[in-house]
Amino acid sequence: MRLAGKTAIVTGAGAGFGEGIARRFAQEGARVACVDIDVSSAQRVASTLPGAIGVQCDIGNGDAYAAMVAEVVARLGAFDTIVNNAALTQKPARIAKTSEAELDRLLTVNIKSYWHMAVHALPLLRKRGGGAVINIASVTAMRPRPGMCWYQATKAAVVSLTQTMAAELAPDRIRVNAIAPAMGRTAMLDAMFGEQKDAGIERVLATIPLGRLAEPDDIAAAAVYLASDEASFVTGVVLPVDGGRLVG
Repeated sequence: MRLAGKTAIVTGAGAGFGEGIARRFAQEGARVACVDIDVSSAQRVASTLPGAIGVQCDIGNGDAYAAMVAEVVARLGAFDTIVNNAALTQKPARIAKTSEAELDRLLTVNIKSYWHMAVHALPLLRKRGGGAVINIASVTAMRPRPGMCWYQATKAAVVSLTQTMAAELAPDRIRVNAIAPAMGRTAMLDAMFGEQKDAGIERVLATIPLGRLAEPDDIAAAAVYLASDEASFVTGVVLPVDGGRLVG
């Protein structure tokens, strides 16, 4: 098994891409801390995986993030992999039509959470002698579209953070990479499109050369590789898993 002996924190593991990643990691031999703001969802996923735990956390809150890390250490002993998957999207809107409250929450969850990780989790990876960080960005960070300005800006920040962290943390033997998915059939679709979901999906599919949305297994397969020792010489990479949207 490719992740035998590893222990991973996966945020947003209660559904969607995060659940898919948590399940594949467990299948590959990792112990997984399934972290989600909805603790019942986190515990539901964890209850089906050997050695996994479910932990509640609002990753945009520093105290909650510190408590989550402490709980993972107390229950699993340590961790060597962090998958930063939890994020928010926005409703499609012109640039100035997103409310300030919505923007503040986007920035808090999608960007400031990485600061909380740096403060509360990275020191433990350094102490352990290294590890892997996998950030879930978006192909829209590199090929944006109208109406999603602020969400796309937060994902562009994730790309920049990935590259900067990779350079800064390499001496600590901490590898940092990102996955840039196309849109998937997850709860984000409902948050974005609401009652117009079917029409929204059709518009998205028209931009993806391979003609389908991303599935959790697509993203999980890439995450397994980046977390594994097979990727021991890979850092600072942003890997599109997008059905060709970036080049289509």
